[in-house]
Amino acid sequence: MYIGPDTLMPLASAFAAIAGFVLMFWRRLVGAMKFLAQRVSGLLSRR
Repeated sequence: MYIGPDTLMPLASAFAAIAGFVLMFWRRLVGAMKFLAQRVSGLLSRR
């Protein structure tokens, strides 16, 4: 099975796009995760 550059480059491009999106919105993603974690832990502690 041969995996050449013509096969690998679209996959690398998609990975780079996803990584770029994550890096652009890193603070908001982390903030949303912290917010959700606090909400879930708050709901569980009330029970």
